[in-house]
Amino acid sequence: MDILCIGEPLAEFTNDAANLNQFHRRLGGDMLNAAIYLARLRPDLRIGYLSRLGDDAMSRWMRDAIAAEGVDVSGVALEPHGSPGLSFISTDEDGERSFVYWRDQSPARRMFSPEMSEAPALSNARAVLFSGIALAILPAAARARMLSALAHARAAGCLVAYDTNYRARLWTSHQEATDWSSRALAVASVALPSLEDMGALWGCDTPEAALQHCARFATGEIVLTTGGGAVLHRSSAGEAQSIALPAPVRARDTTAAGDSFDAGFLSAFQRGKSPREAVLAGARLAARVVQFPGAIIPKSAMHEEIAEHAV
Repeated sequence: MDILCIGEPLAEFTNDAANLNQFHRRLGGDMLNAAIYLARLRPDLRIGYLSRLGDDAMSRWMRDAIAAEGVDVSGVALEPHGSPGLSFISTDEDGERSFVYWRDQSPARRMFSPEMSEAPALSNARAVLFSGIALAILPAAARARMLSALAHARAAGCLVAYDTNYRARLWTSHQEATDWSSRALAVASVALPSLEDMGALWGCDTPEAALQHCARFATGEIVLTTGGGAVLHRSSAGEAQSIALPAPVRARDTTAAGDSFDAGFLSAFQRGKSPREAVLAGARLAARVVQFPGAIIPKSAMHEEIAEHAV
């Protein structure tokens, strides 16, 4: 597998701006969004998704829809009698989102059990992308197994990318979130924190403070996004630079802005582009995505970005 994304898939229902009582069914889940955008950008690569679904009709629809996007689903286990998580998303006139979830029953919460059925996929991946959400939904023992497996993968030469993606409601306490986020940053060869997450987790109130604090744990590359402002990059050697972004676009829906940034960045970075070029590639894709409703925009709206990433 060229790039393997680990996460919790959701059936996403997004309200229609013209009829707030009508919802459209789509795929959702942060790392699933990233996997789909990576598969669109890089059809030359094998992009995989590691997760679990149930065996009900919704799960079958989701697995088929993921595969139709060109994502390898061989790592998506099907749990008997399981049902996937659901999310209902409403957006205001500024594109900001509000969420309602039904996800406690999600089979993805039982990943990295003692049997470690996920191990073969991890051992055969050239790059892995995971997030704070994948950490948060797992029990502590499963988190430890996942991070241990990722540490071994990194030691074997796998690029391990981690998006902080902090969601307070998924953790039992703030202390639990900071402890495990610190451990995940230490495992990553590419850390993808946001200023918003660093502020919520550790009280960092400036990009410089956030970058410095992140470097306490992360020994590899750090790419700190700031909500549309300049992105700060720190190399594994400790060299820092500020990367200015184009003027922000008016967002219709900010769902998957960070997920699409991750995809654009990793696609370019995997091709050997400089950190600056990779950051700008991620920003361009994110700017396109936020102009459409829902996490996954029509592929027909991505012609320029797909051409940009063509080998």
